[in-house]
Amino acid sequence: MSSNVSSPSHTKPGGEPGKAVDTVVEIAVASPASARRWRENPERAAWAIMIGSFAIFMALLIAVPLSVRYSIQHLSVAESATLEPTQGTFLLYPSADAEPIAVTSQREDVEEGSRIVAADDSTQGAIGLIKDQATGEQLGSMQAYPGTDLHILKLRRPMFDRSTEPYRVKLRLDSGQTRIFTNSGERPLSVELETPHGMIDMGPGSYKVSVDEDRTEVTARSGQATLTANSGESIQVTTGLRAWSSGDALSDQPISAEQNLIRNGDFSQPILDTWQRYVDANGVTPGKVQLIERDGRRVAHFIRQGEENVHTEVGIIQDIDKDVNVYDDLTLQLDVRLLYQSLPGAGYLSSEFPLRVEISYTDQYGKELRWGRGFYFRDPEDPNWRVVDGEKVPPYNWYTYQSPNLLTLLGDTRPAHINSIRIYASGWNYQSMVSEVYLFAE
Repeated sequence: MSSNVSSPSHTKPGGEPGKAVDTVVEIAVASPASARRWRENPERAAWAIMIGSFAIFMALLIAVPLSVRYSIQHLSVAESATLEPTQGTFLLYPSADAEPIAVTSQREDVEEGSRIVAADDSTQGAIGLIKDQATGEQLGSMQAYPGTDLHILKLRRPMFDRSTEPYRVKLRLDSGQTRIFTNSGERPLSVELETPHGMIDMGPGSYKVSVDEDRTEVTARSGQATLTANSGESIQVTTGLRAWSSGDALSDQPISAEQNLIRNGDFSQPILDTWQRYVDANGVTPGKVQLIERDGRRVAHFIRQGEENVHTEVGIIQDIDKDVNVYDDLTLQLDVRLLYQSLPGAGYLSSEFPLRVEISYTDQYGKELRWGRGFYFRDPEDPNWRVVDGEKVPPYNWYTYQSPNLLTLLGDTRPAHINSIRIYASGWNYQSMVSEVYLFAE
């Protein structure tokens, strides 16, 4: 429909008639068939509006709770790792373009995107992965050794406590050796480790990973891991087994790792199932040993708090009863953490350590002998006192001790039969931890 609107003629000022000026404005009004239908049938328009509104309401009714549920379940928060050098110097690169920072003491601000490099051949330290928000305890950890080149790709925890998602850690190890502990707690810990030759997914447990130019090798001390090569093939590695990947090739099947002569050395079972406790305290407050979880690993915790200047001892013993004549290599390995020591050094007789391990064995001539190693961090007050068969280690941090080949070290009195192993703490007051105790025979 069209309309024309004309304006009347005007007279110029002063009485002189002016020219008529007609202003025509044409207004076009569209009248499509659909508009006529709505006007002719308003009930239909009302129903369409009501149905559309109801559909939108129902969509929001479903989408909003689902969105909230998804957010509660899947939203995550970035966390920081903790770097604790035990000895030597680590280089920390906060980002890909950053200059390295030399780290010789604990740092708690290692963020996603950081790179950690063991700077020299003596460097060793622990990396705490994620902390429990309630207790502040580390839920998983790594022990790094010389040659380690590690990238922290992801450190995440769920934003909401109601989420059932695990803590998630993603790392990349370009070279070196590391041991990873993934025992967490109520909420599981998912750890993925990239290497140049594939990917390792780790369940709860303890694992050793070695990466060199040619291949990646993973050993499951306890637990189960999945090793996936770059080709997409994968293999399951369970407790006591190891497997390797070279990128385009994979182990045909897991093979046996070194034979470990110690049972329950990772304390994954109750202590009394495989170890015997003992206490030596004559009329004074005794020490005690208990199984606890720290830094994503299960540990035996030795502690004594009581009178000073009195001798006490508390320990655990395991009978081994194994012949070792057929082996060429016998190596002891354990992780030690010293927290408190009131008696300096190892006492006057060099026999009282906050933690000591001792192996009882029979040599090739049938003679029963002992070999042991003690650990301390306080020097003797008298410089003339010499600590025998002891090793000074930094306090508060995990330290990995690995013995020389005992079959070579002990020479003419080399073991022919291993009788037992004893781990104990002694002195006045002390507090120490031990975990991952292995006696490897090859």
